Amino acid sequence: MTFTDWTGLCGLALVWVWLALRWVAPRVPLKADWVALAAFVLALLPIAGLSLAGWLRGMVGDLSITSLLLLGAALYARLRPAAPVIWDARERYGLLFFLCLLALLLYPFALGLGTLDPYRSGFASMSFITALSLLAFWLLRRNLFLLPLAIALALLAWTVGWYESSNLWDYLIDAPLAIYALFTTIKMLLLNIRRGKRV
Repeated sequence: MTFTDWTGLCGLALVWVWLALRWVAPRVPLKADWVALAAFVLALLPIAGLSLAGWLRGMVGDLSITSLLLLGAALYARLRPAAPVIWDARERYGLLFFLCLLALLLYPFALGLGTLDPYRSGFASMSFITALSLLAFWLLRRNLFLLPLAIALALLAWTVGWYESSNLWDYLIDAPLAIYALFTTIKMLLLNIRRGKRV
C-alpha cells in the first residue's frame, strides 16, 4: 500500500478505537490502553481481503485533518479521564460554527445549487490559503487556539500530500464532520433559545 493509503486507513482505524473505548472498554476487565491498541490493530487487519478501516473508507472516504484532531482529543479524554480538559467549550463550539459555515459554503454548490464552485479554490488557490492564514492569525490574537491549530495542521498535511486528494477542502472538512457540526450547532442554538425563554 502507498503512504496515502496508510494515512487514510490509520485515521479511520481511530474511529473503531473510539467505538471500542465507548462500548467495549467499560465491559471488559482490561485497561483502556490495551483495548485501544487491540481495536487499532484489529481495525487494520484484513478480513476476507478488506479491513474494518478499509470498509469504512469505502463508505465515507478519508477523514479530514480537522476530524482527526477532534477524534484525537476525544480519544485522549477517554484514555486519560483525569487529565485537564484540552479545549474549553468556547474553543470547541467556535470550531464547529466555522465548520458549519464551510459546509454551507461547500456542499450545496457541490450538489448542483448554482454555478459557483468553491471546491475549485482548494486546488492551490493563494487567495483561499491567504484567507485561512489571516483568519488563523486573527483568532490567535483573540486567544483562540483550536481553530488556528486545525487550519495549520490541514495546511501542513495538504502541503506534504498526506492524503490522495490534492484539494485543501478535503483536509479541512469531510461530510460526516459537516453533519456533526451542523447537528451540534443547531442543538446548541435551540438550547440557548430555550434558556433565554426561561429567563
